[in-house]
Amino acid sequence: MMKAEGLSGGYGDSRLINNVSLTVEKGEFLGILGPNGSGKTTLLHLLTGTLPAKEGSVYLDGKPLADYKPKELAQIMAVLPQKTDQAFTFTVKETVAFGRYPFQTGLFRQQTEKDEAIVQEAMEQTGVAAFAGKSIRDLSGGEQQRVYLAQALAQQPRILFLDEPTNFLDLAYQKELLDLIKRLTRENGLAAVSVFHDLNTASLYCDELLFMKNGTAGPKQKPEYAVTEHHIKAVYDTDVTTLVHHSSPKPMIAIQPEKDSVKQQPIPFESLLQTGHDDILLQTEIPLRTLSSTPVGAGFSWSRTLIHKRLPIQSDPIEGLTAYLSENGFHLPETCAMASPGRLDRFVHRTYEDGELSVLICVMTGFSIWILINGYAADQCFVRALMTAEAERMKVLGDGRAEGDILIAATQTQQSENTEKRLNQLIQIGTAECVKEAAELFE
Repeated sequence: MMKAEGLSGGYGDSRLINNVSLTVEKGEFLGILGPNGSGKTTLLHLLTGTLPAKEGSVYLDGKPLADYKPKELAQIMAVLPQKTDQAFTFTVKETVAFGRYPFQTGLFRQQTEKDEAIVQEAMEQTGVAAFAGKSIRDLSGGEQQRVYLAQALAQQPRILFLDEPTNFLDLAYQKELLDLIKRLTRENGLAAVSVFHDLNTASLYCDELLFMKNGTAGPKQKPEYAVTEHHIKAVYDTDVTTLVHHSSPKPMIAIQPEKDSVKQQPIPFESLLQTGHDDILLQTEIPLRTLSSTPVGAGFSWSRTLIHKRLPIQSDPIEGLTAYLSENGFHLPETCAMASPGRLDRFVHRTYEDGELSVLICVMTGFSIWILINGYAADQCFVRALMTAEAERMKVLGDGRAEGDILIAATQTQQSENTEKRLNQLIQIGTAECVKEAAELFE
C-alpha cells in the first residue's frame, strides 16, 4: 500500500527525520509513538507529502508520491491533523461535504445523490449528524475533531493519516473514534497510520507499532513485542511496569512514581484482627495487594478489608457474602471476602519473622488460610505462595479435607534483595505448622 525508503527531512535547514523506512499494508493500523520532539508529526508530514523529503522516497501503490496530482492523491489519502483552524463559518454538513471535493467534476461542482449519501453516512459514523446544521465554530474542540474525521471519511480514502486523533475527546468518544477506525481497517481494508501519545491506547488498537527517538525509528513491531519494560525505558528514559489487560493479550504499561523516602512501618496484623463467632475482620489504612481463591473478589486486587464470614452449610457463598457485604457497607474491590460454615472464634494464627520480613498465617475452620506479608511480593511470588500453601495443607490433611479458600496479601513495601526464597520458606514452614495445629484443635 505505502512504502517509505531512507526518508530524511525537516523544516528549513534542519533535519528532524533521519533515514526512516517503513511499510503500511492494506487493512493495517500502524501506531507511531515516541517522546516529545522525537519527530512523529514531522514523519507524518513527510509520508503525506505536505513536507518535501530532503532524502529518500515515499511510494503509494507502487507510484512515487511526488508523481500524484493533488486531486488524485486526495481520492486515495485523507489526513486528520491535530487541530484544524476554521477560517470561515461553515455548517457541520458543509464542512464534511468538503471531503467530496476531489470527486466532483464540472464548473459548478454540484454534489450528487451519491455524495449526499456518503456525507450523511460519515456524519452518522462519527456521531455529528445531530448538529449537521450548526456552525462548526459553535462546537467544542472534541466535537470539531469528530467533524473533521467525518470530512476525512467522506473522502472514502484507502489510507488515513491521523495525528493524535483522540486529543480533545472525552473517554467515550475516544473509544467510539478508535473503534470506528479499527472496524474500517478490518472490514473495508482501510490502512490507518496514527501518531499516539498514549501507549496503552496504541497497544490496544494498533496492529503494529513504530517507536521514534531523536528523529530515528526502529522497526515496526506487534504490540506484544514492542511494549516491554526494557523497550519503553530505552525509548522514553523512564521506569514503567508492564500490566496484563483482563480481556486482551495486548500489553499495558504503568509509570512508576518516585518511591517515598520515608520507610513504611510494618502493619501489626495480629493486633488488627477482630474475631467473633460469625466473622473475622482485618482492616488497614493502606491497601494490600491480594490474590485469593475466594468466591467474592477472587484473583489479584487491592484491598483494605479482609473478611472471613460464617455462613450456613447449604447457603450459596456468593449470594451470602454479597448480601453480607452490602448490608454492612463493605464495597468491592476494597474488600476481599471468604466464607465457611463453622465457628470462627477458634482459629490458629502465628507470625513468622526473618529479619525485616514477617508473615502472619491464619488457619480458620474449613481450613481456609490467610497469609499476610509485611513486605514485597512479585506476582509470581503470590502465585507460588498460594501453590505452596495448598501443597502443605494437602500434605497435612490429605485431599478430602483441604477444601477451604486461600488468601495471600502483602503490604508491597520494598525489601532488601533476595527475599523471595526466604518468603517462600516462611510460608512453607508456617503453613505446615499452623494447619497441623488447626487439625488438632478442630478435632
